[in-house]
Amino acid sequence: MNDRLLELLLAYGVLALAPILVGGAIGLPLPGSLILLAAGAFARGGQLNPVALVLCALISTIVGNEIGYEIGRRGGRGALTRWSGRLGGAALVGRAERLLARRGGAAVLLSRFPLSPVSAIVNILAGIGHYPARAFILYNLVGVTLWVGFYVGLGYAFSASWDILASFLGDATQALTLAAVIVLLLVALVRTLRGRHHEAPVAPRPDPEPELRRGEG
Repeated sequence: MNDRLLELLLAYGVLALAPILVGGAIGLPLPGSLILLAAGAFARGGQLNPVALVLCALISTIVGNEIGYEIGRRGGRGALTRWSGRLGGAALVGRAERLLARRGGAAVLLSRFPLSPVSAIVNILAGIGHYPARAFILYNLVGVTLWVGFYVGLGYAFSASWDILASFLGDATQALTLAAVIVLLLVALVRTLRGRHHEAPVAPRPDPEPELRRGEG
């Protein structure tokens, strides 16, 4: 599928890029990061206009993320249930849900970049939880700008070896996402254990009055 998408990108330019990025943002299994990396390399080679590429990537991804947010806001938990298969399964959905619950706006930002595999899930979860729309737009804008700039910039700078770079970055992103989830789970576990420790009942001290009375008698 990736080869076919690259052929479409070369043949139709930003007209092919826009639906790929919008589709990926709403949960379709499309390799947005790979496409941006390749697009940066193609721009270096003159096949794509760099300015049109960056503008199209920014607008398409931001719009796609906002669509995902609206899907969650209007559809509620039912939307998440219907889309969970396309979003990577229940395990990945659970990870994204914990990330959003613990980090809020930072989760929205980090799910754009560098934890992009969970971005589509976070979009829907933010909508379900009625995360403030203005804050979502702000974090979405900043995160997407970082994501687009990083991958297009790398593709442009390393155009001769972008395919090797794509393989390495794909593995690194997955590992980073997993590591972030593990850290969040450990933090949550430590906080839970601390909370239980503070809530543990204190054994009542024996009343000294009876002993005093016996001594006086």
